[in-house]
Amino acid sequence: MKNPLLSWDNEKWQAVINCDKSYDGIFFYGVRTTGIFCRPSCRAKNPARENVVFFATVEQAIKKGFRPCKKCRPDLLVFEPEQDLVKQVKNIFDYKGHTYLELNKISKSLGVSTGHLIRLFKHYQGLTPVQYLTKLRINNAAELLIKSDMNILDIAYMSGFQSLSNFYRCFKKLTGYAPNEYRKSRGDL
Repeated sequence: MKNPLLSWDNEKWQAVINCDKSYDGIFFYGVRTTGIFCRPSCRAKNPARENVVFFATVEQAIKKGFRPCKKCRPDLLVFEPEQDLVKQVKNIFDYKGHTYLELNKISKSLGVSTGHLIRLFKHYQGLTPVQYLTKLRINNAAELLIKSDMNILDIAYMSGFQSLSNFYRCFKKLTGYAPNEYRKSRGDL
């Protein structure tokens, strides 16, 4: 007869070596040689099986003298570093979107490659960073066109566009109107 506990330990071990996120919160594992405990999805180097001990809760691991991993943060209820990174970038865009921003400088300051940041942003926001910034800038310009009598060139630059032709092209693409047509059509409402 099979020992059900032995097969559950094997299943947990498979989850650890496969970095299976679906087991996060169900159990934690500690590594005796390092004194650190992790989530099953942790991307740290796989430990030797004989050095691994399993825990049902964070409290059990801490009580046995293990420290939480700094990479997977099993001590936090929710730990989504990629989503947090995208939120940081989105906040930068929301706050400074009207100014010229260099994505490579932003990604470097956050410690990730520009390509990786673009992929993460698109995954969580549904738009690339450039598409998101363009949408923010066009929304700002549309509001200025309706609420102010500023000339279009000033609005374009205040909204973060570096050239008037790019502003006209993006504005028409997103709104279906040229900026001056937009102002006239919204003024009639």
